[in-house]
Amino acid sequence: MTNTAKNYFQNLHYSKIKANFILNSALTIGEFFYKIIINFKNFLYEKKILKEKKVGAYVICVGNLTTGGVGKTPIVIELANKISKEKKVAIISRGYKSKLSSEKPHIIKDYSNIKYNDGTLCGDEPFQLAKKVSNNVVVITCKDRYNAAQEAIIKYGSEVIILDDGFSNRKLKKDKTILVIDSKMRFGNNCLLPKGPLREPINQIKRANEIIIVDKNDKNLDEAINLIKKFNLPIKICKMVPKKIYNAQTKAEIKNQTEEKQKIIAFCAIGQPEQFFAFLEDKYDIVQKICFSDHHMYTKKDIKGLLKIANDNNVSTFITTQKDETKLLSIIKEIKGFSFNILELENIIQDVK
Repeated sequence: MTNTAKNYFQNLHYSKIKANFILNSALTIGEFFYKIIINFKNFLYEKKILKEKKVGAYVICVGNLTTGGVGKTPIVIELANKISKEKKVAIISRGYKSKLSSEKPHIIKDYSNIKYNDGTLCGDEPFQLAKKVSNNVVVITCKDRYNAAQEAIIKYGSEVIILDDGFSNRKLKKDKTILVIDSKMRFGNNCLLPKGPLREPINQIKRANEIIIVDKNDKNLDEAINLIKKFNLPIKICKMVPKKIYNAQTKAEIKNQTEEKQKIIAFCAIGQPEQFFAFLEDKYDIVQKICFSDHHMYTKKDIKGLLKIANDNNVSTFITTQKDETKLLSIIKEIKGFSFNILELENIIQDVK
């Protein structure tokens, strides 16, 4: 699917635009059959006709109901780092948009050894995980979570398995399921794929043990909390705040020297970019905002396009996200005269009383 098509369907799923009658009818039919399939699968697991496989480690799933980014990765990183102080941890990722085969487990990080130079080969999220977690954590990519978990347990002695995503994948038995929900986007138009962003019916929240609502500075956060409270599950709020901005090439922290807002070009390839831009608007004059599709793998042509925009606007500074940094390093390392800076966020998680 092209970036244009992805952006169109994202806007459609979150009710920013409306489909014409023919497309809406086709999507409604598609949703009908998808709902039958997903409900039948869940029925088979609930009745124990299909059985989840148990492994010799404690399994935690950090997942979401919808397509697109909701902010799981920082939560996975914090959870892994916390648990790894006492136990050996393995994070298993699907490795979406990775160039590696997803049929067999690939070790992205073997405790202290990261096996890849950037995220263009192993995928942006696995590489970001590998960079940010402690030395007591292994990072593995594979679509077969059971095989990957067995690899982690047998080869690395992992005591805790964290599934980055995987709520809809029921082949591996989970001991704890944390469901992450975007406070602003929530469930979009409340429709299942392909008509909406939902990968599971909303009532499947009942399979979770805990809910984390990622606060996207949405004025209706209380409404999101009240929406989830009816499921009688523990709720936490994860608030992401800017920590610092640093240069991708030198890793030096960037600090504004004047009160005047510096002109920048902001770009990213993340699921929900609005909050990223909002963080920057307080301190910078954003000349242009550029959105690539989620998980977009940057090419030299993309960077040439960005440099042309910068030259046309007499701007020499770019700011993007840490997720994007993983895919840019090999392309921008030789570029002179332009700064590619990274916004680093930290998350604060609190209980809802």
